[in-house]
Amino acid sequence: MSETYAAGDYAGGGEENTRLGAAILMITGFIASVLVIAGLIYAVGTPARHAAAVIAGGCEPSLFITALPCTTRTMVINQYEATVNPAVKQLTADTVAYRADERRNLVAAEAALAAEVTTEQALDNTLVTMMFTPQNRARALSQITGAEMIGNPIPSTAITFTPQMTVVAGALVQANQALIKVTVEQARSSSLIQLRSFNAKAAAAGLAVQNEMKLLGVAVHAPLPPG
Repeated sequence: MSETYAAGDYAGGGEENTRLGAAILMITGFIASVLVIAGLIYAVGTPARHAAAVIAGGCEPSLFITALPCTTRTMVINQYEATVNPAVKQLTADTVAYRADERRNLVAAEAALAAEVTTEQALDNTLVTMMFTPQNRARALSQITGAEMIGNPIPSTAITFTPQMTVVAGALVQANQALIKVTVEQARSSSLIQLRSFNAKAAAAGLAVQNEMKLLGVAVHAPLPPG
């Protein structure tokens, strides 16, 4: 009798389990559909959330031509001036030091020229990191994303020129490299007379640098064309 009861109980439980399983499948399918719809809604809202994250990170949303979400004209101008102004100030001091010693102290004059080369090369290195290249853009996007995630301001190293500015900056770097080449050769002079013989050539190369620097300044401060 107990065995008959056990067999009947097993049969009844199997039917209930089947019904329960079907119900679970229906509920699971419904939940999955809801999650998919919620995901689509979330994706549609991503631009608005991104803009909010940008503002929270201390950055203005912008349609800046480089398409970097946290890069604005003001940021580019500030970074340009923070790069160029100290370099110009130092180069002016190096030139004054050279002029003071070009007729009386070969070692001191050559030291001034070496300092000039160091400043010019540092300027070029910074300008290169600001150029709009695939590598620089990828680096900038990574830094911007990382800063947004932890709520920090966007680092200055994530700021790049526009493609148009990059063309001018490239010309400035080329002119500056030509000046560096002349200055390095001049600093190897074995006499004050030989040292001063490079002055005209160095002046011409320096004038080219000044012209390109003016053009880059105009490009950086000029209003962007309407998008």
